[in-house]
Amino acid sequence: MNRTRLFFGRWQNWLGLLLILVYVLVAIAAPYLSPDDPKGPGPFMQVGRPSEAKPSPPREGAPLGTLPRNVDVYHALVWGSRDALSFGLIVAVSTALFGILYGAFSGFVGGRVGSFMIRVADSFLAFPAIAGLVFLQQLYGTTVTALGGIYFEGQAIDFTGPASMIQYLLDHVDPLMLSLIALSWMPYARLVNSIVLTLKQTDFIQASRALGGNPFWIIRKHLLPNSTGPAMVLAARDVGGVVVFQATLTFINIGGGSVWGSMLAQGRNWILGPGGSLFTYWWAFLPPTLAVIVFGVAWNMFGDSLNDVLVPTTHETFRGQSFWNRKRMKDKTGSASEDQLPASMEAVLPLNPPAPVKKKSSVDGDDPVLHTAREDLSRGDLPRALHAYDYLIRHNRLIEQVLPDLAQLAKKYPRDPQVWQSLGDALTRAGQSGHATQSYDQARKLKQ
Repeated sequence: MNRTRLFFGRWQNWLGLLLILVYVLVAIAAPYLSPDDPKGPGPFMQVGRPSEAKPSPPREGAPLGTLPRNVDVYHALVWGSRDALSFGLIVAVSTALFGILYGAFSGFVGGRVGSFMIRVADSFLAFPAIAGLVFLQQLYGTTVTALGGIYFEGQAIDFTGPASMIQYLLDHVDPLMLSLIALSWMPYARLVNSIVLTLKQTDFIQASRALGGNPFWIIRKHLLPNSTGPAMVLAARDVGGVVVFQATLTFINIGGGSVWGSMLAQGRNWILGPGGSLFTYWWAFLPPTLAVIVFGVAWNMFGDSLNDVLVPTTHETFRGQSFWNRKRMKDKTGSASEDQLPASMEAVLPLNPPAPVKKKSSVDGDDPVLHTAREDLSRGDLPRALHAYDYLIRHNRLIEQVLPDLAQLAKKYPRDPQVWQSLGDALTRAGQSGHATQSYDQARKLKQ
């Protein structure tokens, strides 16, 4: 299967990738899009008198206006993209890497050791990341104070003693980042552990062990490549999630250091203007709000697109033509008629026509329910026929004869969701789960 075609087969995948590329390009080109002030480098640049307490509208030198104290919105927005990308990627990659290795090793070892390792991961779930952040901040403040320094609003002031390892670490690493990395790896470990436990029972893993394969070689060569797909999907979604979480904590002044969250905090008092208008000072809150929302949505869409590629069985209906090919075909042939069978479903349907309807006799061996269903079809009573077929499917009777009948019905009534639902049930009974998934998806789309 061509995974590239599968990825670009949905317009949502294009949009998510495009939005992420925009953020990446803005982050890389930040020094050129909005150069730093040599006298005061940083994401918050003042473009006027710092005593100005009121947001200023867009003007020359501040294309998106200013926050209180004349902080340039455009400059903070551009440099905030670099801050958000670095924070989200570092946290997501670090937690995913540790969680995947931990889960793969615990699943491969199994037994009491593997069970104990998973119980340890479960115990970490009891500690939320915000509790870890508060603990690290208190530990940092206590350490600075005990060594003769002064701790004020997250910063060490007038510290003259030797720096301890904890102080050095928290001086150079964001406490929220450290807290998220330490307390967010458990879902990856549990996910990969469950997949590895299943993979251990497969023939190729058993053969590798029988041939004397080293455990670490088996994990690296076989287990990790076949179990990391869902974890990578989760990591992609977490990039946006941790950035939104960071902005939220910064907004409520708990910690985090998010540039976009700080912008929202500075503009919170100017959301409503005179008379309750939301658009009087729109530049004080709308740009950072959209930046945070679109960033989170973009990474969630990208995670869904990775799900199409790395876990393709969940999106069987998109294995056909790509989005652009389907669009060109639709432009050429016009909209599909109501009686036209979707091209992606042709492979599902058996080609054998149903047996002709025969009168029930005591010697022909016909099943009475199947005979009734075919008689109902000959009279054009589709609901009664489907009811009879469903009875046969539920009791797992004559599935090899029911399947061709339902296949022909799906070709004749391609817009009837109940036909596709019954066909999916029959395919499930026949052990054709992939085709059954396609039938169920078709029924679900027709019901919407």
